[in-house]
Amino acid sequence: MKIAVCTIGSRGDIQPFLVLGHALTLRGHEVRLATAEMYASLAERYDVDFMPFEGDYAALVDSNEMKKAVGGNPFSIGKRLKEKVYPLIENSLDTFFDAAAWADVVVYHPKTLIDTFGKLYSQKLIKAYVIPAFTPTTAFPSPIFSSFRIPKFLNKATFKLTHALISTVKGPIRSFCSKQNLRARFTLLDTPVLYGISRHFLALPHDYPANHHFTGFWFDDSSSELPEKIKTFFSTNRKKLIITFGSMPYKCKTDINDLISAIQFKLDVVVCVVRGWGLKEAPIAETDDVLAVDEASFNRLFPLADAVVHHGGAGTTAIALRSGRPMMICPVLHPVGDQMFWGRKAVQVGLGVSPITLSKLTVSRFVSSVTELLTTDYSDSSRRMQENLASEDGLETAAAIIESQA
Repeated sequence: MKIAVCTIGSRGDIQPFLVLGHALTLRGHEVRLATAEMYASLAERYDVDFMPFEGDYAALVDSNEMKKAVGGNPFSIGKRLKEKVYPLIENSLDTFFDAAAWADVVVYHPKTLIDTFGKLYSQKLIKAYVIPAFTPTTAFPSPIFSSFRIPKFLNKATFKLTHALISTVKGPIRSFCSKQNLRARFTLLDTPVLYGISRHFLALPHDYPANHHFTGFWFDDSSSELPEKIKTFFSTNRKKLIITFGSMPYKCKTDINDLISAIQFKLDVVVCVVRGWGLKEAPIAETDDVLAVDEASFNRLFPLADAVVHHGGAGTTAIALRSGRPMMICPVLHPVGDQMFWGRKAVQVGLGVSPITLSKLTVSRFVSSVTELLTTDYSDSSRRMQENLASEDGLETAAAIIESQA
C-alpha cells in the first residue's frame, strides 16, 4: 500500500510522523513523508522516502518575530509573520497535493491544511496528531486554550476557537486554491483520527466518535547510544536533574545559570542541560556538577535522571512518563498552547509538581518546586505508569487502524 505521511511545523510536529512512517515501512508499505526540506537529515534516520518543500522552521524559531509571537495571540501571528510564513504554506500545499494524488492512504497533521482540498481524496484521509486539539469533547477544554479558566460547560465550545486559528492563513489557502481551480473554502473534514496518546495518561473521552482513537504513545526506540561523557556524568550517586526546553525559546527574565546555582546551593544535585534549539546559544556555566549538551536521546537520557524540568511538549512528556521520571513543566507557549495541559495532567497522575509558566519562573519558585520534585517519593506512581505504558504498542495499534481504512 502507498501511504503518504504529511506534516508541518517544528521538530515536535515532525518526529512522531517519522516514527509512524518508519513503523508502516517495517510492515511492508511504501511510505513517503512530505514535510519541510530542513528536516532532510532527520528523515535520513528513518526508512521512508522524503518529499520536501522549501521551508526553514529553524530560521523562523530563531527570528525575533517568532520569539515575540510564541505564546502570544495566535490570531496575530499570521499577520506578523506574513512574509515568512505564507510562502512556506503555499509551498507545502503544493507538495501535499502531489503526495495525496500519489497515495492510497494519506495520514496527515491537521496543520498541513490538507482539508483545503481533501474532498477530492476523502476516502484516503486519516488525520493524526499527538495533541487532542481537534475533536470536540465535554471532557476537557481544547488543550490549546487550557491555560484559561474555562467553565466545564464551555469545554466543547473551546474547540471552535482551535478551528478558528485556520483563519489566520486564509491568504495562502486562497492562492493555492486559485492555482488548482478549487473553491477557496476551508473546513475540517470528517475523517478518522488517530491520536498518539495513551489512555493510561489521558482517558479517551466518552463522547468521541467511534473512528477517533487514542492509540497509545508513538515511541521511537531507534535512538543511538549516549556519549561516554554523558554516561560518566550521570554515574554519580547524587541526585540528578535534567533541564531542557526543546525547540522552544528560553523566554524567562531569570538567567538559567541563576536557577541552577540556586538549586545546587539548596540540594546536593548535578544538573544536565540539553540545549536543543531553545538554549543553543545560551552561555551555560559548566562545572564538574553542571553539564550542557546540544542534544541527546531522551529515551536513553531520562531514565538516568531523578527528575526532569521541561517545556511540556507532548513527546517529551510521554518519554518522561515511560521513564518513570517525575517532572516539572514550565510552559513556553502561554497562555495559548498545549503545554500547560500536559503539565496539569502530569500532576493528576502523580508524576509532577504544579506547572509554572517559564516567563513567570523566579529563583524562589524554581527552588521550591524542584525541591519538592527531588524529595517526594513518586515510586508507586512511577511503577504504575511504566507498567501501563509497557502493556500497549501505540505504533502497532495506529498501523493496524491505518491498514483497516484502505
